[in-house]
Amino acid sequence: MNRNPQEDHDMTKIESTQLGTTGISISRFILGAGVMGGVATLTGPGIGLDDDGSFAIVEKALELGINVVDTADVYTGGESERILGRWVADHDQAPILIQTKTGVTADGPNLAPDRVRRQLEKSRTTLGRVDLFLAHAVDPNTDWSESLPVFSEAIDREAILAYGLSNVSEQDLTGALETADRMSLRRPSVIQNRYSLIARQDDGGVLELARSESLAYTPYSPLAAGLLAGRYSNDPEARHGSRLSTQRPTLEAIEDPQTLEKVRRFDAVAEQHEVTPAVLALGWLLNRPGVTAPIVGVSKPAHWDAIVASAELAWTDELADAVEEAFAPEPVSR
Repeated sequence: MNRNPQEDHDMTKIESTQLGTTGISISRFILGAGVMGGVATLTGPGIGLDDDGSFAIVEKALELGINVVDTADVYTGGESERILGRWVADHDQAPILIQTKTGVTADGPNLAPDRVRRQLEKSRTTLGRVDLFLAHAVDPNTDWSESLPVFSEAIDREAILAYGLSNVSEQDLTGALETADRMSLRRPSVIQNRYSLIARQDDGGVLELARSESLAYTPYSPLAAGLLAGRYSNDPEARHGSRLSTQRPTLEAIEDPQTLEKVRRFDAVAEQHEVTPAVLALGWLLNRPGVTAPIVGVSKPAHWDAIVASAELAWTDELADAVEEAFAPEPVSR
């Protein structure tokens, strides 16, 4: 039986690992800041965390050994960066890495070189510093040969420590790596894609490529906006202000009866092993070959329980098989 970590968070420290081949040490979890000042693109009274709530979450992350906070210039209309920047201003010596992203706009992806340079400087001003800088999306109108030099040069001039790519396909990533090598640029070091037990499009593709090229793979939405936390198994309704209400892929999944049935089978596996679904889903990711550090959003203190418990979960082949069986496709009737 797995003990409840709520009583002894202070005894727990999240393990560390390496960010690809950069020599940078990062924690096995990354704190997502998409709930600071709102939830994703939603803002307004009662939605997301205010300054005090955000600061408390960052400080708890540090206490547990989590040393990376992930945000983006578009999160909550820019408020996420502003809140995090106010915390950094008062804790400029804190042992934490600040990661942000650019490239998503109201008019679609935009990685034009001048815009990337401008946004990096804006984020550095807002946040106090940027350690890790990611292209938030693939821009079909800007070739990697135009955008990657901006990221590479930012490392050379010590504006950032490393850079990465988000929301890329295997073809996108292959093209970026080939371009960086051909132009003698610094390579991206980290990949940030949606990945979970119900979003496994990177299996055998991006995940394997990242692993073979020694790139860090840091999946976001590990609990599928709460679907893998048991939150919607018996009440599949997205409420305004919830993470689920902002994520179209998960909204589509929750409307699929077969997906909901798989999630319910998964819930049963968690119950059989005396853990919560969230603990099991995060534990699966932590033990997935090639996964470096899942990005977790925390909006209330109780969310830490699942994170800590998943880090302590004794992972076995039996447990892995049970999880895979829960999500196995239904046999085709003949």
